[in-house]
Amino acid sequence: KYENETVSGGQIFVDSSLIEKKVERDDVEAYYIPATKMASDEGLNGLANMIMIGHMLKKSNAVPYEFVEGAMKKIVSAKKQNLFDLNMKAVELGYNY
Repeated sequence: KYENETVSGGQIFVDSSLIEKKVERDDVEAYYIPATKMASDEGLNGLANMIMIGHMLKKSNAVPYEFVEGAMKKIVSAKKQNLFDLNMKAVELGYNY
């Protein structure tokens, strides 16, 4: 959907479980991650977005992976700490894909 809005040299991340269309441009990097299927296979339903974030972190080098856990601790509220480990597992899956 946003292929044409991506700047030359940019990156496009696609959940290949949901989108079959391939990026047609050759001036961007495209990554195809079956995030929804991976989440389902691992019992992490609803966390495909976190799998995508993990892969984006690895490929973009925007944030060192060592900072992810600390950031997640600040983002996941105290009431939802039971979701912390699941989110971290999802990010790790995407990072290691």
